[in-house]
Amino acid sequence: MNIENTTFIILIVLLTIIVSFLIIAYIDKLKTIKSLKQLEQIRSDIFAKITHEFRTPLTTILGLSRQMRDMKDISPNNAGAFLSAIERQSKNLSFLINQLLDITNLQSEINTIEWKTGNIVNFVNMVTESFTILASGKDIDLQFFSKEKEVETDFVPDYLNKILNNLIGNAIKYSEGGTHIYVMTEISEKDKKKFIIKVIDNGIGVNKDDLPHLFDLFYQTNKHKVKEGNGIGLTITKQLVEVSGGKIDVISEPGKGTTFTITLPIQISEKILYSHWKQDASAKIIYPPSETTDSKIGFFIEKRADDDSRYTILLVEDNKDIAIYIRSIFPNNKYNIIYCSNGEEAYKLAESLIPDIIITDIIMPKKDGIELIKKIKASTLLNHIPVIIISAKNRNEDILEGLNIGADTYLSKPFQPEELQIRVRNLLASRDLLIEKYKRTILKEDNNTEIIDENNANTEFLRLATDLIYREMKNPDFTPTMLSEELAISVSQLNKKLNAITGYPSSTYILHVKLSYAKKILSNENKTIGEVAAECGIYDVNYFSRVFKKHIGFTPTQYKRLPAANRKKQLS
Repeated sequence: MNIENTTFIILIVLLTIIVSFLIIAYIDKLKTIKSLKQLEQIRSDIFAKITHEFRTPLTTILGLSRQMRDMKDISPNNAGAFLSAIERQSKNLSFLINQLLDITNLQSEINTIEWKTGNIVNFVNMVTESFTILASGKDIDLQFFSKEKEVETDFVPDYLNKILNNLIGNAIKYSEGGTHIYVMTEISEKDKKKFIIKVIDNGIGVNKDDLPHLFDLFYQTNKHKVKEGNGIGLTITKQLVEVSGGKIDVISEPGKGTTFTITLPIQISEKILYSHWKQDASAKIIYPPSETTDSKIGFFIEKRADDDSRYTILLVEDNKDIAIYIRSIFPNNKYNIIYCSNGEEAYKLAESLIPDIIITDIIMPKKDGIELIKKIKASTLLNHIPVIIISAKNRNEDILEGLNIGADTYLSKPFQPEELQIRVRNLLASRDLLIEKYKRTILKEDNNTEIIDENNANTEFLRLATDLIYREMKNPDFTPTMLSEELAISVSQLNKKLNAITGYPSSTYILHVKLSYAKKILSNENKTIGEVAAECGIYDVNYFSRVFKKHIGFTPTQYKRLPAANRKKQLS
């Protein structure tokens, strides 16, 4: 019995050990699978983001080359602008590829780094000066300061050049006109064997939560609020600093600016003497080609003439080359394109001009496309305007977000020009059909406070405007100016809003509401024409009769005598 118990216990122990080993092996396998999945996810994310960065230049290159092929009457001026945009975006692609190669090759180059010994102060000053023209072009004051005129250090000219190019280039990119950028150098007070370089700007800044991830590959700060970038430069910068034996730190505050601090060793090795660096043209600017182009190419205007019968499209896109491409898609005799580069300016233009349609990117400075659309759809003045999003962000969640906040269409870059044309044409056609419905409703309804669709974004505005007109129905001095003041908008905005949703300017709309009320009285009450006119705030009976016949087709007396069935048939 004891032997059996002992054997049983041994078997239990053996089974426990075996099961334990199996569990451990299974857990290890799960960890391996999880690690592989994480690795695969990281790889997938990187490739997805790389693909995203290719979309904007590819959209420009493919789109404009096709436009040049298909446009038979393209002017030399426009052809030159198209070719310049294609060249710029081709260089952007080349720049992006070179940055990716820098990351790939960096580790393999560690043993072949070309160190030099020389005056690093002169080197940093030389690179800073190469950005002076770019900075002054944006009205940014770029200055270099150093406590020491000469500091002999060991450094890698190619690496330091790329580091400074990335940091100074970004500082200029994310700073507004009228601001300052300072590049400063000094020997560390705490450690005389360390050399410090600072790049200080008072640009848009970075949120506290984003700072730890700022050097991650393709990490996007401030959500949509920064201008679209390739997300590689800071990753390369950190790797180059670390390979050079140094470290990089950043402090930032939104709206106040950012300071990057690079700390480098003055001497890499006491045993190795490196060849001397001589000041030459080795430090060249390597920032990507500017996306701005000549503003005098004649594609865009800033104002809309009152007698311009063309459809007006407000185009909001911070990449000028993409804007040039989109402008080329729409014939000038049918469409008036008004262009701006950020959502903040776009909203002001929209309030002023009341465009027929808005085409916007998502990622823009100052106010991104998402914020712009939310503000437009929340505006009583602007909520009737159709909005199309065109963006390189093509994930399902991005598309759904855009549609959920009120965009009518979402197109991903690169897009087919025919699709954009069709989408614009269909949205404008739908709007025109709605205008016709409003026109018929104004002429047919007995009570204009019941506007065709309770769920339509314009219903509340028209009901409010119509109620105000009814309230002042007997006031002969009630004018569009008074109506606009009640609605807290300008007369111009009132005219454009009413034109967009009814086809009538404010004075005509007020008149139609009065005539509609007159029809109701003539149909249901036994009053004289003079009394009816007075009820509508018109005390000149002859004038009342003339405008009634002009818009209704009958004089008030003729209309009053019509049988009810004929009246209904005449108005249908």
